[in-house]
Amino acid sequence: MNKPSPLIIILVIVAVIGLTTAAVVFLQKYVPDTIKSSSEGSENAKAARRCEEVVKASMRDATRAKFTGQKVVTVGKGRYQITGSVDGPNASGIMVRGYYNCIFNFNTKSFDLLSLEGDDVWKPLKK
Repeated sequence: MNKPSPLIIILVIVAVIGLTTAAVVFLQKYVPDTIKSSSEGSENAKAARRCEEVVKASMRDATRAKFTGQKVVTVGKGRYQITGSVDGPNASGIMVRGYYNCIFNFNTKSFDLLSLEGDDVWKPLKK
C-alpha cells in the first residue's frame, strides 16, 4: 500500500479548516446571540444580574447574600441604574443590611459600581 503524500495531507487539513470556518461564519446568522438581545426586559435582567455579581464579589460572605428591593431604571439608551439592598453577615457572622448602586452600559460594555453602603457587610479595603 502506498503512503499518502505529505502534500495531500496538508491540503486535506487546510480544506477541513476552511470548511469549518465557512460553516461558523454562515451559521452566525441563524444562531441567536443571547448577549445581543434587543429586548429591554432581558437587558434589565442582565444588568441586574451583573450588578449582583459585582456586589457579591465585594461582600465578606456572598454565599449567604439575600438581595431585596432591587430596582432597575433605564437612564439612557442601553444604560441602566440598579439600586437595592442586600443582607449578609458582618465580620461577627451577624446578618446586617447593605445598600448598593450600580450603572451598566450595554453600548460600551462598561460597568460602574457607584456605591456600597452599610455596616460591615463589605470586605475591608486593601491598603
